[in-house]
Amino acid sequence: MISVNKKDKLINFFCSVRFSFWKPTLIFYLLAGISFVFWLIIGPLGWRNADDYGTFFEVVKKINSFESTTNFHLSSKIAYPIDFGSIKLSELFEATLKTCREGWITYPHLWGFIYLPLTIPFLKFGLDWTRVATLVVGFASAILIAYLLSNIIITIFYSFKNKLKNKNFQSLRYSIDFFAVLIVCFNPELMLHASSYMPYQLPAISTLICIAIFTSLYTYQIKIDGNNETITKKTFDISLPYAFLILWFSSLLGFQTIFIYLGLFIAVFFFVLTEKEGLKSIQKISQKTPPVFKNAKSKFYSLLGITSSITLLLGFSKYHYFKLISIILQNEGTGSYVYDDGFYKLDLLNYSLSINFIHLVHAVSRLASLSIYPFRYGQEVSSLVLFIFFIPSFVFLFRITKLSKIVSLFILSILFITIFFAFKGNYTFAPSRHNIYLFPCFWIPIITYFVYLSNQALNNYSFYKFLLPISLSLFFMSGFFVSIKEIDYTNYQKERLFQMADKSNIFPSTMGQHDLWSLYWTHGDKEWNSVVGKECGINNQLSSSNLAFIYGNIRPLQINNQNQRKELEVFSDGCIKRSDNLQIVDSYEFPRDIHLEMDEFVGWSGSSAYGYLISKLN
Repeated sequence: MISVNKKDKLINFFCSVRFSFWKPTLIFYLLAGISFVFWLIIGPLGWRNADDYGTFFEVVKKINSFESTTNFHLSSKIAYPIDFGSIKLSELFEATLKTCREGWITYPHLWGFIYLPLTIPFLKFGLDWTRVATLVVGFASAILIAYLLSNIIITIFYSFKNKLKNKNFQSLRYSIDFFAVLIVCFNPELMLHASSYMPYQLPAISTLICIAIFTSLYTYQIKIDGNNETITKKTFDISLPYAFLILWFSSLLGFQTIFIYLGLFIAVFFFVLTEKEGLKSIQKISQKTPPVFKNAKSKFYSLLGITSSITLLLGFSKYHYFKLISIILQNEGTGSYVYDDGFYKLDLLNYSLSINFIHLVHAVSRLASLSIYPFRYGQEVSSLVLFIFFIPSFVFLFRITKLSKIVSLFILSILFITIFFAFKGNYTFAPSRHNIYLFPCFWIPIITYFVYLSNQALNNYSFYKFLLPISLSLFFMSGFFVSIKEIDYTNYQKERLFQMADKSNIFPSTMGQHDLWSLYWTHGDKEWNSVVGKECGINNQLSSSNLAFIYGNIRPLQINNQNQRKELEVFSDGCIKRSDNLQIVDSYEFPRDIHLEMDEFVGWSGSSAYGYLISKLN
């Protein structure tokens, strides 16, 4: 048994090791505010697909089970919108908790636990409120990503600040905060997923937290060793237990974190082998630092907070790792749709080494472009330019200081581990939403090198130092706006679809209609209200005068296509049978081969608009 005295010493040792983080500058707050306004102006997309509304659909389905009556039998697949005023908060809360506990498809449970409780309660006031709340939660995650990114790069710069021409470190902080917020918050790929229920941007937080473990410890070491009051005022500290809890929490933000933490293990192993002086410094710091507990009361509340956090994390971990083990045992693939044309596929059995190398270069260069370049067009040039720039950026990061070498090793480890599993066929290494967690691997070296070159080249040219951020702001903001609006519906398109939905008598649907990936009433209040009470039932059947509304965003409806008719029968729960003789009374078709994914070779879900009013021929 450990004595009480040794226990206290052990607790104080762990609590005395601190991690320092830089406080955001005024530039960070200003640009964060501007970017938030941009997000609100653009708003949620005018259409959704199943991977987005899926978890939301599950909540509505559970609410429907509370509201079901003898007049309309609800199968396990069916969900219909109901009057907002009739939604009971107790039922909404219960349905949300059940959905969080059950999870959805292969999404990590924590995605639901983060997004659903913060957004679903707004359904009481309308679907538009819920969708805006989702966008706000996504923006908060983007700001956290930008903040962590800025912290890491600021510390890296501090580690070699003596080599810079511009000795004004505060102006460098402004530049780094500016580029971090600009590149993260005006990234269309990140925004499109952050503002939905498929938040693939969250594992990027895990990547940055793992890197921050090294950089924030270095910041604290400088602060203690130099007794630097300036740094003290500009930073805040987190003790080791809380840092551990944050690290644990971040490991549950996505299943890709298994690659991230394997990379962390390699980086820690390298640090232990090569940075023995650094380990001694940590020991000295723990001796210098006063105990975190000032009195018995603060000790009690701190331990209570830590204990409660551990209990919650154990619960989250149970759901997370059970699902991860299930996915591994079932050998489920990830985003196989990105390999449809074979442009990024890595396969040693079916492709030669030269083809695999070409595919690998394509994937890496396109990922570099996806992480920074905000436009959909010009990707060939941007991927080439950014890949060429990434190579000297990474070399610079690797060589400049011991700290940056550890960071670059961590980046290299994550990339190699992901590529290794891609070659094994367990993962898709391509410029898609599944790999947003790799964006920091490109952001850190590219931003670091770009800020360094700008500092060295423009130190004596004040005009150009002012012109550069203005030009880049216009570039990223315009790219962000244009890229998202290119796949959004126009007001005319939304109104045209609404007119048909409003005119209809029936909305025959379970989770889709003639395709699984589209559900009209999940788009907003107007769409929701246009189909309320129009479910197919005993007293509401399709006929020559009783019209049904059909919608899709991937493919047009073909009345005589047997596969579509089969899907329509299944997804309408038998409301429209394959044997029914149908006709199209009115239609609106807008085909568009631009997808939710930014990369032109990753075709997924489409952004078309197909609306139909159909009736049954006598």
